[in-house]
Amino acid sequence: MSLPNHGANPKHLTKALGLTYEEDSIDFSVNTNPLGVTQAASLQIDQLQSAIQHYPEPYAETLSRALSEKLNVNDNEVIVGNGAAELIFHLAHLYQGKRVLIVEPTFSEYRDACHANHCYIDSLVLHEPWKLSITDLEGRLESFDLLFICSPNNPTGTSYSINEMKVIIECAKRNGTKVVIDEAFYDFQLSKQSILNQGVDLNDIIILRSMTKMYGIAGVRLGYLMADKVTISKIKQFQPPWSVNGLAQKIGLQILNDEPFVEMSTKYLAKERRRVKKELEQIGFCISDSVVNFYLLSEPAKQDLQPLLEFLIQHGVIPRHTYSFNGLDGAYIRLAVKKEEENNQLLDVLRMWREKC
Repeated sequence: MSLPNHGANPKHLTKALGLTYEEDSIDFSVNTNPLGVTQAASLQIDQLQSAIQHYPEPYAETLSRALSEKLNVNDNEVIVGNGAAELIFHLAHLYQGKRVLIVEPTFSEYRDACHANHCYIDSLVLHEPWKLSITDLEGRLESFDLLFICSPNNPTGTSYSINEMKVIIECAKRNGTKVVIDEAFYDFQLSKQSILNQGVDLNDIIILRSMTKMYGIAGVRLGYLMADKVTISKIKQFQPPWSVNGLAQKIGLQILNDEPFVEMSTKYLAKERRRVKKELEQIGFCISDSVVNFYLLSEPAKQDLQPLLEFLIQHGVIPRHTYSFNGLDGAYIRLAVKKEEENNQLLDVLRMWREKC
C-alpha cells in the first residue's frame, strides 16, 4: 500500500486504498485556514499585470525588510522562500553530510530533505501525550550537529512551553548543536507563543514559519526563515534568484499586517476545536491536546485505524492517514478543524462509526 506522504491529495489517497473518490467529499486532510483566503491577498488588475509582466526582486528584499521590522529582527537575519519547504531543503544542504536528530512524530519534509543531502539521521520518537523533556535529550545531543523540533507540532497539534524550549536550546548550545524550530502553525495559537524575542540568541537557533496556512494561500508558496546573519548569508548562496515569484512577493506584503483576519480566524477555530474535541471524547475517541487547527484522533486501544480511514472516505470525509509518521504508524488519524457545518458532518459520520462498532 503506497499512500501519499502529505495531506491535500484526496484522489491519490482514495485510489491507493482502492476506493472511489466522491467529488463532494470534504477534505479534512488539509490543514490550511478553512475560512478561505484573506481579502488582503487580493490584487488589483494593474498589480496583477505588473507582477506577471516584470521580473520580481531576486531575493524578495522588500518583503524581507518588512518582515524584519514586524518581527523586530535585523533585515540580514531573515530570508524569504518559495514556501517553508524550500527553506528546509536549503537548511539540509547547509548541513549536508552532518548528523541530524529529529523529534518525531513530525513533518516528514525534515527527513526527506536531510536524506536527499546525505545526512546521518536519527530520531527521538515521543509517545502520547508527546511531551519532550531535557532528560530525553541529555547524552544524545553531543553526537548531533542539528536538531529539528516542530512547535506547534504537525501532526499532533501539541506545543512545548517557552521554558521547556529554553532549557532544550541551552542544552543544545552546550553540545554545539543548532536547534531548528518550525513554527509553521504559530499563527493558529491563541497565545501566539514563540521562542522569538524571548531572550534566545539567533546564533543558537533557526526559526521557520509559513505564510500560506493562516492566510489560505497554499498555492502561492511563501515562507520565511530567521537565523543569525552568517547562516542567512550561507543559505542565500544556495537559493536561486527569483525563487519567490512576483505574485507571492506582492501578496506577502499585503497580508503581512492583516491582524484582524488572523485574530478572527484563531478565535473561531479555537472555539470549534474545543467543541469538536468535547463531542468526540463523549463518544469514546481520544483526541490530542492540540492548540492549532488540526488534531489527532485515536481509539483507546490504539489499534490500526485503516478500517475507520476507509469508512470516513466512503462517507465523504477525507482524513490524513498517519502511516508515514514515525511513532504513529496508522494508529491515529489527523483531522483538520473546519467550519461548523463541515465539522458537524464529520461528527455525524463518526457517530455512525461508533454505532456500527
